[in-house]
Amino acid sequence: MIKKLTLLLVFIPAIMLGQRVVKGNIKSTDGPLPGATIGVKESNQGTVTDFNGNFELSVSEKATTLVISFIGYYTKEIQLTQENNYQITLEANAQELKEVMVQGFSGVIGQARRRAESVQSIPESVVTLTSKEIENKGIVNVQTFADQIPNVNFTSSQNIGNNFITVRGISHIRNGESPIAFVIDGVTLPDANLINQELFDVAMIEIVKGPQGALYGKNAIAGAINIVTNQPTNNFSSKLSTGFASGNLYKAQLSSSGPLVKDKLFYRISGSYKKGDGVIKNTTLNKPVDFIEDLTFRGQLKANLTDKVTAILTGQSIDAKAGAVYYASNSVSADFSPDDFKNLVIIGDQFGKSGLKGTYGNLKLDIAFDKTKLTSSTTYNKGDRFHQGDLDFSPADVLRQYQDSNSKTFNQEIKLSSANDSNSKVTWDLGAFYQKTDKLIYLIATADFGFFAPPYAPSGIQSDFAESDFTNIYSTFAGFGFLDYKVSDKFTISAGLRYDNDNIKQDNRTLNTNPSKTDSQLQPKLSLSLKATDNVLMYTNYGRGYRSGGFNQATTVRFGEGYDAEITDNYEFGIKNSLWNDRLILNMATYYINFKNQQLYALLIDGGAGNILIGNFNLPKSESYGFELDFKLRTSNYLDILASYGLSKSKILEGTSTYSIGANDVIDVAGKNTPLIPQNSFVLGLESNFNISEKVAFNGNLTLKGTGEIYWHEDNAAVSSAYNLLNARFGVSFNKFSINVWGSNILDTGYITEFFDQP
Repeated sequence: MIKKLTLLLVFIPAIMLGQRVVKGNIKSTDGPLPGATIGVKESNQGTVTDFNGNFELSVSEKATTLVISFIGYYTKEIQLTQENNYQITLEANAQELKEVMVQGFSGVIGQARRRAESVQSIPESVVTLTSKEIENKGIVNVQTFADQIPNVNFTSSQNIGNNFITVRGISHIRNGESPIAFVIDGVTLPDANLINQELFDVAMIEIVKGPQGALYGKNAIAGAINIVTNQPTNNFSSKLSTGFASGNLYKAQLSSSGPLVKDKLFYRISGSYKKGDGVIKNTTLNKPVDFIEDLTFRGQLKANLTDKVTAILTGQSIDAKAGAVYYASNSVSADFSPDDFKNLVIIGDQFGKSGLKGTYGNLKLDIAFDKTKLTSSTTYNKGDRFHQGDLDFSPADVLRQYQDSNSKTFNQEIKLSSANDSNSKVTWDLGAFYQKTDKLIYLIATADFGFFAPPYAPSGIQSDFAESDFTNIYSTFAGFGFLDYKVSDKFTISAGLRYDNDNIKQDNRTLNTNPSKTDSQLQPKLSLSLKATDNVLMYTNYGRGYRSGGFNQATTVRFGEGYDAEITDNYEFGIKNSLWNDRLILNMATYYINFKNQQLYALLIDGGAGNILIGNFNLPKSESYGFELDFKLRTSNYLDILASYGLSKSKILEGTSTYSIGANDVIDVAGKNTPLIPQNSFVLGLESNFNISEKVAFNGNLTLKGTGEIYWHEDNAAVSSAYNLLNARFGVSFNKFSINVWGSNILDTGYITEFFDQP
């Protein structure tokens, strides 16, 4: 097999003779032009620019001229020389802009399949936001982005880095693997603690739903969040923003880019800092408990080593501190439902604190051949997270908790890809991947045992009574391939395949044990798409999803020593409509997911045994099915109407759950709703972006976000009612200066982000 693969890798570049790759950037005086068309004169070869205005095109050695066009700009012809990198500026065509009374939503370019292409031509459920949309909507992290997407729910629960995302009935599990790949500039970050980091200096953010293992790896069981940052440029530019919000929250962001050596070596530095006291008050301590301080810095160096070799070195550092474990309780009774808001108070005597330090480094090397590109990506990622605080959540100093959750990861990926050429009927990727990850969990609970003996009052002396201390070690080898074949101008077949082999070991220092196991999974993906008309794309796809298993601290009545890998078979049918000169976008999709060994999180509180342990377990069979709709209507140059709706029904088909309440109670949960999954969701929005004058522009949006019922546990005893949140943002821009005002949850709606219903 290795010999055959080697021959294939050598053979593919060898047969692409008589070609060369040209690349460059297309921009206007206002910035990059995503979606601009680049064609070879007197040929049907061509491509489009990505979200940064960049392009790559394989052309014949006989090609002499490039033709560049974009709506509202003069078409430009560029004579090809011996150079392979072109920086091109288009001039606005005032007459053409005047004739085009209302421009549609066309030109949105994403890279859900790891190459630049029109979002409306991708046979997947994809939502993409450009840099302008990110700024206008006030997207500052993944949570504010996820709020715009049907059947996606994101919450960040108290401790910094404690993130919970659910997509189409597939949920996050605490201290386990994320259900969705989190990708920055083509590199998947393995630590779920880093998903909700501050977003700044970003060119594009998108989410693609459905299993994406063939392209993104083992834990893309529900999809991928793809973030592309602004890249180093050949021209100097800088940007600074600052703001103030309730809770004495101050925020500042900056970026700077330019050439160190013209046309050869470029830099980009960017950073974000915010600090706030918080807005949620602890009545015992008489001060807010949700404080935040976050400093994030990113630096990039890009070098054109030769005409065909490019290297990008990226480094990022995160240093964040925040409040922690400030759970509210009912002041009247300990027995209350998630909808009991009137008497909820935070009364813990301990001021909870949490911290997250993250270090990320990546070296990406691109080598262009005649009609292929070889990419090497080497990544190191380290994340250290801790929290400490109350555990009894009462004014008495009885119980406390401390936890460290750290990870170290090394990635190496080698990928060979075909050139981005619209004239080619076949595009493909072929690659290999290696990952080594260490994940440490250290948890300790302490108690003042003087509280439990006469005179029934705390003594001030804390003693350990529960402890977890272990490291799960993952070693992953994978091979993958993806093929896109245009059978005709209207019909396309896409197929992908990935094989992951995970060797999982545990160093359990509490029990002095070292269990190990191997998970492996073949993940096929098949898509069929039909361009029924110039404006309508119909597609259907099948994909297998895979989320690796792991080990818990110990065997308990709630969970075993380990938990198994989660496997899904996913089926989707969708239709994408671009109507009325792209002023009306209507995309719909329906899906069905069959689960094997769906993973759930469990908390064990067993006072008799002196245990407070967390772990994960499996449900043998479950399913999820639903419907999604995305609607955009540009009524005029002054008003857009946006709407989306998602219906998600997730059911447990087979399984039991065990609680320890004095005696062990085994509950048959077959037929129950899967926990943590909103039953439906919707977004209604009004947006307006227009020029008041030649130098002044207005932007504004008003958004109503609805979240349906959520069942918190597999027995379905605790359920939160549906709730709606109203957000607004308005701004005015003056040439290079802008000012914005915004409000989140401006009606002050109360809702639950996390709930535990256990004695």
